[in-house]
Order: sequence, then structure tokens, then C-alpha cells
Amino acid sequence: MYIKSAFNKMKKIIVLRHAKSSWKDLSLGDFHRPLNGRGKTDGPIMSRYLSKKIDCIDYLHSSSSVRTFETSKFFISKIEFKNIKYDDNLYHGSAQSIISFIKNYPDQYNSVMIIAHNPGLTNLINMITHINLDNFPTTGIANIDFDCDSWNNISIENSNLVDLKFPKQLK
Repeated sequence: MYIKSAFNKMKKIIVLRHAKSSWKDLSLGDFHRPLNGRGKTDGPIMSRYLSKKIDCIDYLHSSSSVRTFETSKFFISKIEFKNIKYDDNLYHGSAQSIISFIKNYPDQYNSVMIIAHNPGLTNLINMITHINLDNFPTTGIANIDFDCDSWNNISIENSNLVDLKFPKQLK
């Protein structure tokens, strides 16, 4: 007798929007803006929160902007990542382009964290879950499970939003 659940692997995506960035130095281009004080406070709060639920993630796929790189360091200090990639293509990537990346992740990865930007992340969450966010805030975390064994098969039909947490909920 074939029991689906015994052989089926779950795929998990943790979507993270970068922490709040600074506009203090107007000579810096958008890509080079660092975190501001609130970002430096919210990053540790959210990484501690997530590390109490998850201790290891197979793959971190992050935009290579300064603010996403700095945000990633809070999570890398609390959670083990087996593979890490900083990718210029995630910088202001659309929801469709992020889905294309996801569908091409190697199936040996069962858990992935994506750190990127809005509006792509808000639209991504709205496209792959049964919720409708107006805005995914800075340092917000969406933890989504997919009942499938291949990244190519993820869809809204097999998604389950396990957790959605924003910094203001933990302060």
C-alpha cells in the first residue's frame, strides 16, 4: 500500500523583507543604503523569534543590496544555513521573477529563506498564499509550507501559511 505522506517531502520558504534602511546619506544610491536604527533593532528581534522555531535552513537566497546583506547577518548569527547566495537579480525582483527562481531551486533543498524587497515580496506572498497583504513590512517574516516534493510544483493550491510575523507584534 502506498502512503503518500510517508514519501512526500514538504518544501518550506521563509520570506523576509530586509530591515528598515536609512535615507540619511542622500549621496548613496538605493542599492547602497545601510540599515537605520530601527532596522538594527528589529533585525535581532526577528532573528531571535525565528531561531526559536527553526535552527537550520538549507539555502539562504538574498538580494545583494547593502540593507539585505546587513539584515542577513542577524539571521546567520542565530540560524545555521547550509548554503548562502547573494544575488543581484533579487534586487527589486518582481514576484514573477522570484517565483521563477524558486521553481528552479534544487530539490535537495527542503527549506529556503529569501531576503528581498517590496513590492516583489508583498506580491509574492499574495500570489502563493491564501492571504492578501497590502504591504509586507520591513523585517516581516512569512513562513510558508508547500505540500509537494519539488520546487517546480509549488502553488497556491498546495501552500500553507504557517506563520506571519511583523516586528511591531514582538515589541
